[in-house]
Amino acid sequence: MADIQLPEKAIFDQRVKTISNRIDGITKSNTMAGLLNSNFKKWLSTSSMSPIALTEELDTNKDLRISGDEFAALLGKMTGERPPEWVVEIVFSFVDANPNDGIPLDDWMAFLAASGLEIPEELFEEKIEVTGTIAIREENILAGEGFSVAVSFNASVIAYECSVTNKETSELLDSMLTPDIEMDRPDFDEFTLEIDEAGTYVMELRHLGVRLDTQEFTVTPKAPEETTPSEPQTEEVEDQETEVHHVVDVEDGFEGFVSMVETAKLRSDAQAMIADAPAYTVHSSINAVDRTLLGVGEYRNGFTVHCVNDGGAKFKVMLKPRESEPLVGERFVKNVALHDWDVALRQLVCREL
Repeated sequence: MADIQLPEKAIFDQRVKTISNRIDGITKSNTMAGLLNSNFKKWLSTSSMSPIALTEELDTNKDLRISGDEFAALLGKMTGERPPEWVVEIVFSFVDANPNDGIPLDDWMAFLAASGLEIPEELFEEKIEVTGTIAIREENILAGEGFSVAVSFNASVIAYECSVTNKETSELLDSMLTPDIEMDRPDFDEFTLEIDEAGTYVMELRHLGVRLDTQEFTVTPKAPEETTPSEPQTEEVEDQETEVHHVVDVEDGFEGFVSMVETAKLRSDAQAMIADAPAYTVHSSINAVDRTLLGVGEYRNGFTVHCVNDGGAKFKVMLKPRESEPLVGERFVKNVALHDWDVALRQLVCREL
């Protein structure tokens, strides 16, 4: 068998704790599972076999997994006869594994540790001192507008936690734990935040409970929109029915609006155009995906997709929360309402309808 290599001790101990809690939950509600667990622990304590020797004896095909058949052989040695399949299934449920797929060696060793065996220190990877930083892309952050945040680490991490606190009130706005499968890379992640209230905030980055970095930032209020006094109406105007949203499935219309708003000299002018604009159906492709952690209303904890439409116009769209994350390269054809003007990127920010 190839040398057994386990993750660093702190990560391994977390897995042992997870398996121990799972075993406790199963054995409390299943008398047979409790009896099997108790008998297995007693056999391990009296067998005088080391975790390495036991594993090498069990893994007969040397695939670095303990299969259901291999474990059944061990139970047969313990009891003198091969156990029925349901017995193996109960034990495999302790580590949330399927007998057909087998138990990876990391989880198998964690199961042995949870069952009372001491795992040799030389099996663990050398601990890497993880460092991390927070980078906020925008210099000027306005209330109600999305802004990008990037976190990076000197090594791959299994998860990280990021929280935002109001500095004046000490109120925790949000705290999110992100596993590595949801990160852009195991050592890097980028997401979008949106904070509605102006103020000074502190963002904190943690890994395995250890604070790696903090970043203070200020959210300023939006400038009031400029209004023009309306001329008194002197002629009678026929009653007209006003539509809140006019969905226009003409891509030239959207591109024309993008070109028009890019000419605005003041942000307030761009906002006024956006306020009067209809909705559009955009035909585009997704270039990048961020999470919208502190979005507005129904868009909170959703996704923000960065798109380029078929005519080359770039824009962002806030999506409502969903189970599956949009993928880069996917076609994005949806009705969108215009929401805001990103001053830093000079891009429209839209909302899916």
